[in-house]
Amino acid sequence: MVDLHSPANATLLAHLGGQDRLDRSVSVAKARPSCPSSEVDDPYQRLGAHPDLVTRLWDELGGILPEDCRWVVYGTPTLVRSASGVVFAFANGTHTYALRLPLEMKPAALAAGATTTWEYPAYPKLRIQASLLDLATVGPEWVFGRWLKQEGDWCRAAYECAAAHER
Repeated sequence: MVDLHSPANATLLAHLGGQDRLDRSVSVAKARPSCPSSEVDDPYQRLGAHPDLVTRLWDELGGILPEDCRWVVYGTPTLVRSASGVVFAFANGTHTYALRLPLEMKPAALAAGATTTWEYPAYPKLRIQASLLDLATVGPEWVFGRWLKQEGDWCRAAYECAAAHER
């Protein structure tokens, strides 16, 4: 369960629960600040993230962890360390997912091809404007994943680092 009061989650929760973002969201669970993935009908298709992103996050990366970390926060697929309630990964829309890395790992991740900004294209027919997400607004430890081979190691490290905030 995500800790909605943890300082470690504060900026991410402000981003995920921001009114502008929620207004644009097509997730069936966007009105729910926190719920297990099992409480969403067809979560791979109905959370507003591309099913490939959800599979990457929950099954491929999350599947290597010692516990099931799948969770939904403001309609967004996330990975949450159960003992601390800290979110350490999330899917974002149809293009991206992000990992919360230990800060000492971030330079290597960036050198390997991870990024901290993402330009989302416009979809005028859907009335969606182009936008930019800079993960610095969520926190200094976040990077966008890119289906890189090192991401399994990064996800394990993110999971371990989330334990530092145990309740």
